[in-house]
Amino acid sequence: MTSHEMLTTYESLSELTGTMLNAARQGEWDDLAALEQRCQVHVGNLMQAAPVPLNETEQRTKVAIIRTILKNDAQIRALTEPSLHELQQRLSMTRAGQRGVEAYGAQRA
Repeated sequence: MTSHEMLTTYESLSELTGTMLNAARQGEWDDLAALEQRCQVHVGNLMQAAPVPLNETEQRTKVAIIRTILKNDAQIRALTEPSLHELQQRLSMTRAGQRGVEAYGAQRA
């Protein structure tokens, strides 16, 4: 991977996280999940690539892009964590209810 390809991949990742943020703001959870999978492909490509030497300008560009990605990620997490927490609570209540039904059913048999 060349430095240009690497920076282009980071830029694509940044754009995807921006789109993910918009999806999270609108509560489009299916879109958010699909975009997250696309991000994982880019991250995988970056992780598999051999280290690429960057000049000072390229390094600054990379750092700026990564900061944008991290900012988007933090905002996405702030939007999704309350919903995930609520879902987790509902699942816990459902499991507890199911255990109660199973216990009650076992006593009646």
